[in-house]
Amino acid sequence: MAKILPSIFGADLLNLQEEINFLEKENVEILHIDLMDGNFVSHIAFGAAQISTIKNSTDMAIDVHMMTADPVRHLDSVLNTGAEMISVHYESSPHTRLLIEKIKNCGRKAGVVLNPATSEEVLKYLLDDIDYVLVMSRNPGEPSGKFIPSTITKIRNIRDMVKGYNISIEVDGGIDAVLARECINNGADLVVVGGSLFNGNEEENYKNLSKQIRD
Repeated sequence: MAKILPSIFGADLLNLQEEINFLEKENVEILHIDLMDGNFVSHIAFGAAQISTIKNSTDMAIDVHMMTADPVRHLDSVLNTGAEMISVHYESSPHTRLLIEKIKNCGRKAGVVLNPATSEEVLKYLLDDIDYVLVMSRNPGEPSGKFIPSTITKIRNIRDMVKGYNISIEVDGGIDAVLARECINNGADLVVVGGSLFNGNEEENYKNLSKQIRD
């Protein structure tokens, strides 16, 4: 069954422990955390120290999405947080495979992130190495951006590419309950949600998102 991955970037940061408690009460299994360096994307958020603090305050698995211009520089500190899942942007380094290998050698799940304009064809020579693909459905680091419709075609194409491999498809960016269902129908396994969960009545929002996952 597909899973909802709440993005902590969309939560109420002044009441972060309460937000974590709410997610645990709803039996959320994986928490998505964006690491943004102000270079690869314009925003700055959640360095390794903050990720460690969050990791130590929850039993949820942590999925770190590294939006960094120099992932080699930051990877050791991210690994030291204990995060179970770590993904790096294909566009951020000429040494993507080496980064993936290092993550896997530390016993973590390794993912590759694709920007909206990056072709899924770049995955061909990484299929034996990765555990998941994170498909950006809006431009990274732009929380006000809208879901890009062509993402659905990309998810379908990746679904066909990974047949026979133990690779999950994650999707992130501007996703509400209706879009979550469409992404899942076309091959997504992991759906990252932010505003559609944390804005308004969180319990009702989570119930609605869960219904789309189940149905």
